[in-house]
Amino acid sequence: MRTFVCLQNSNRSAAYNLAIEEAIGLHLVSSGYGAGLRIWRNPFSIVLGLSEKAEDTVLPEVLQKFQVQTQNPFLKRNDYATQKSAKEFSETLSEQNRNSIENDSKNDQKFLTKESDSFLKNGSILGYGKRFDKEFPAIVRRASGGGTVVHHPEENLNFTFFVSLDVKPELYKVKESYGYFLNLVITALKRQTLSASCRGKSDLAVWERGLEKKISGNAQFRKKNAVVHHGTLILKPSLIERVSGLLKHPPEEPEYRKNRKHSDFVTSLPSDFSPLKFGRDLSHVFAESLGLSKMGSERDLRFTKAVFKEAKLLLENKYSRMDFILRN
Repeated sequence: MRTFVCLQNSNRSAAYNLAIEEAIGLHLVSSGYGAGLRIWRNPFSIVLGLSEKAEDTVLPEVLQKFQVQTQNPFLKRNDYATQKSAKEFSETLSEQNRNSIENDSKNDQKFLTKESDSFLKNGSILGYGKRFDKEFPAIVRRASGGGTVVHHPEENLNFTFFVSLDVKPELYKVKESYGYFLNLVITALKRQTLSASCRGKSDLAVWERGLEKKISGNAQFRKKNAVVHHGTLILKPSLIERVSGLLKHPPEEPEYRKNRKHSDFVTSLPSDFSPLKFGRDLSHVFAESLGLSKMGSERDLRFTKAVFKEAKLLLENKYSRMDFILRN
């Protein structure tokens, strides 16, 4: 079975990252891949669930500022970021790539390097970098459901599983699929002596001072017989402060939240948590669940080209358009 692992090290806009997620899902099965794993980070951004209304989840002053700064009907594509991302994705599909998640040595620091101000140079919201910086987030919308989240390149880590339903038909059932993917993350966290459990429909939580607190939110979408499951891990407590200053209390909440405010409900992973080790461990446990010794066994440039051609179209026609981002 052909699989891939993609470790992101380039600086992309949030909208472009989300376009890539959908593009991989659209081309996974038709390109002959059975599964894939992507470990990635976003610039500072607010990411809406597919069905959410921005005014229901984003604080009004934040939403108003975003609207003032985006007067055009759609945001322009950044060619440099697009071209760089395509080249990088092609390279990371190679098992021998120096940035491979399987590499234990000299590139460890590269994955951990902060991705901060360079987002502005590379189009931190598609050509409007000066308007969206480390002090003010872009607002984007993803293809999956679930609640609104805040991303930051230094303060959270994102992971995405891609699986063909031909390979795992049991994942057709939504509840079973969430259980499968969340348990992979739980197993990877255990390898850093972290004990997490599934809570609500799609959360992972840990116990802290006698209370269950959220460390990970997850969501899914399905495209052309592929399941795409993405989630996020909170790395630093500063992200929780950002959430409190950007988002309202959600219109819906899991029972275990018990109406707690953001700062009392969400927590971060310990300071000695290693994102690099987590990525390697997640790749290993994912491979084991598929009956494989490792992920990322083959490289296919045709798949890479198809994904980035699709992603560019999705970026221009969907993910960068204000009528999609702020739709009612």
